Amino acid sequence: MGAVNSGRFRPWRAFPRSVPVRTTFTQESTMADLAFVVTTIACFALVALVAKGVTKL
Repeated sequence: MGAVNSGRFRPWRAFPRSVPVRTTFTQESTMADLAFVVTTIACFALVALVAKGVTKL
């Protein structure tokens, strides 16, 4: 049994021609980054509130 792609990478055969390959993901990447930042800030705020509540005990 031979190696996959006979040891060579052929980018023109990586996907069928019917599959569109997008090269720019700027908007999706920006939204994912924004969601990550908002989630991180929310988690830190929650931890701060819990810590503040624990110290009052």
